[in-house]
Amino acid sequence: MSIIDWSDPEEMLGLLVDSVRDELMEERSDRERAKFLRSLSDALEALALQSPLPPGRILARLRIVAAARPPAFREDPALVHVRDCISELERIVGEGPGTQ
Repeated sequence: MSIIDWSDPEEMLGLLVDSVRDELMEERSDRERAKFLRSLSDALEALALQSPLPPGRILARLRIVAAARPPAFREDPALVHVRDCISELERIVGEGPGTQ
């Protein structure tokens, strides 16, 4: 069993990429969702390929990636994971609620 370091932004990004890729591979019935997941996966993989990046830069790019997704998929589990990762990165870099 591996230990996940949730304070490591690079590791969190890698896990997010894997999670979205898994969602894409499992999607077999909804073409629109598959298209959404492919776009999200491509954006996240492109970001991960730029590593190593400072946590603030990862955070800024993830915000852009999340904001660029279609409103119809706002509550999709994959995008919820992206927002959760953003929240955790905000905590790490001191931009989250209660850090001011």
